Amino acid sequence: MFQKTTANYIIIILAAVLLISCSRGKRAEKTDLQIEPSFIEVSIGGMTCTGCEQTIQAGITKLDGIKSVKASYVTGNALVEYYPGITDTVKIKDAITGTGYTVKRFLPVAANQSGE
Repeated sequence: MFQKTTANYIIIILAAVLLISCSRGKRAEKTDLQIEPSFIEVSIGGMTCTGCEQTIQAGITKLDGIKSVKASYVTGNALVEYYPGITDTVKIKDAITGTGYTVKRFLPVAANQSGE
């Protein structure tokens, strides 16, 4: 009985070590994906005031992988800095439409527009 119990403990310990080592590899891989953020400008319909800007910014910011958001009702656009390995334009679009606004289109961002 003692040998059977010891063997079970050894199996459990080996499984735990394997699980921990696998999850560390995934964390390192995820960190590599997060290094370089991308910028996208989103043309948004329905913004009429600063409250609209704040609502859109709050909705997008709730997503994992968002570094910054700056919405402007004057231009009707939002500049989003995000990590493509964590989120994507589909999730950004869903976040905006979830706040009650429409996404007209995604626009490429020139390097000088992104603040670099």
